[in-house]
Amino acid sequence: MRLFLAVFILVSVFHIAFIILNKERLRRISKCLVVPLLLAVYVSGGGGKFLLPVFALVLGWIGDVLLIRIDKKTNFITGLASFLLGHLCYIIAFIRIALFLGAGGSFNVPAMIIFVPPTAVLGMVVFRLIKPTKDMYLPVILYMAILIIMNLLGFQVYMLSPGVAGLLILSGCFNFMVSDTLLAYYTFRKLKLLGAVLIMVYYILAQAEIIMGLLMLGPAGLF
Repeated sequence: MRLFLAVFILVSVFHIAFIILNKERLRRISKCLVVPLLLAVYVSGGGGKFLLPVFALVLGWIGDVLLIRIDKKTNFITGLASFLLGHLCYIIAFIRIALFLGAGGSFNVPAMIIFVPPTAVLGMVVFRLIKPTKDMYLPVILYMAILIIMNLLGFQVYMLSPGVAGLLILSGCFNFMVSDTLLAYYTFRKLKLLGAVLIMVYYILAQAEIIMGLLMLGPAGLF
């Protein structure tokens, strides 16, 4: 696991460097390697028995590959759909984790109620920031709703496991929202270098934090 983790970090750093240096071919190659290496970290770390994160990573990788050619509308739509399905896999995984940590009991309802208003406000602010075209209103709202639910359940996992593992999962969910918000923002504008770098930095952090958080929960009997 440590070897795969070291290679994952190294490839991720190189990928960001290739974006900054405008090394397009190397950027495409390294982008296709980031998530598979993280998947290797997860499986070698003992997480292979809990398959939902595996599906989420595979779907994320498919989205990464498709969005390499973001100029093609079909690739863009299919890529976003793949990411959306990946988020749904994480959502189902978090529900299972929350029920497991609660020993089959109920969710922490008061915590969820407290978390909903600021999350809803954040969602409205993000929507106004993105300013999608009218034909993209529904897809953007749907995608944002999934992200909000994902963050809500990530918060639930943190409330039930308020240690490093829970914090990593919550942070990963938030970073996904940042990354996907930036991606949506630049979808309707010219992509700048800083935007391209931040999208991938937050995306890599999001995937890595969730996976490492899940691996830390594993020894507690999750898988």
